[in-house]
Formats: sequence, structure tokens, C-alpha cells
Amino acid sequence: MAYRLRITPFAQKQIDDFVTYLRDYSEPFAREQIVRLKRILAVDIAAAPNTWSHFAFTGAPYRAYLFRVGRRTQYWVVYTVDDDARTVDVLHFWNAMRDPERFEMT
Repeated sequence: MAYRLRITPFAQKQIDDFVTYLRDYSEPFAREQIVRLKRILAVDIAAAPNTWSHFAFTGAPYRAYLFRVGRRTQYWVVYTVDDDARTVDVLHFWNAMRDPERFEMT
């Protein structure tokens, strides 16, 4: 049984910014990325959230999935898992090109 997926307002804002960023690309490419992200969140992460390792920049309890967009662009989906409550909280959708020294959990 899948975990319940919750996206914080901060992460949702980052996802919304990503969707805005995709407007610079073709509509089919943008649509494909949005569909992929929805599938990864709803199926891959929600179904088996403990599959992915702890986030390298923070360690436990934060886990991360690297979402690739094309050849060069990557985003970290940073989340926590509550196995007892069977919930996954997505906290960040963070552009991997940013300086890791400036990464902060909010």
C-alpha cells in the first residue's frame, strides 16, 4: 500500500517555479517532464519511499530522489518518511545546480 504524499507549500512553490521554467521549452517536452514528475511522486516515491538514500547534504532523516530533466538539468526531491503514519512529506524540489553550501531545510 502506498504512503500518503504531502507536499509542503515551499516545495509546491519550487515545483510551480519549475513549471514556469519549462515554458522556455517545447510544449511536448514540458508536458513530458510534468507527467514524469507526477509519476515519480505518486508512484515511485509514494510506493517505496525508503528505496532512495538519505540526502547527501543533510543526512538522515531527509531522503532524496534525483529528478533529471534532459541532459543537464537536475532537481533533488527532498523528503521525509514517517513509516508509522505511512506518510511522505516532500520538503524541497531543489535545483541541483545551486551551491550546496547554501542549501537550507525550511
